[in-house]
Amino acid sequence: MIAQDGGNGWNRREEHWLAVLAQIETGQRATLVAVLDAQVVGYGSLLWRSGYPGFAAADIPEVHDLATLAQHRGKGVATSLIAALEDLARQRGHQVTGLGVGLYADYGPAQRLYTRLGYRPDGNGVTYRHTPVVSGALFPIDDELLLWLTRRL
Repeated sequence: MIAQDGGNGWNRREEHWLAVLAQIETGQRATLVAVLDAQVVGYGSLLWRSGYPGFAAADIPEVHDLATLAQHRGKGVATSLIAALEDLARQRGHQVTGLGVGLYADYGPAQRLYTRLGYRPDGNGVTYRHTPVVSGALFPIDDELLLWLTRRL
């Protein structure tokens, strides 16, 4: 496989993809792939049971692991993937979907996209590795520090 400029979500280790396939096979995850001219340009998943306790308790499926090749960003690939994932959730009777987004600048375009699509903070603050962050605690600013957003379908 040739490495592509799609950020951390694109160039993952084989173990990650094997775990994704196992989750698809067991029905824990639905994954969609965007293809243009026989090239994969994006992908995204819907976790039927989120690892985030707030979503799990409310039975909110999580839009997860969304990635678009750099040269195809801003062309509607991620928007189309999210809409299709939301349709899958709607087909199963869900009225809300959620997602987590990182807090540093690399996530700026995603933050803007999600708010443009109507996603709003769930009101529970940020988490680090799915554990709520409390005032005064110190955490690294990395991909595990997330703000959780929801959208009514």
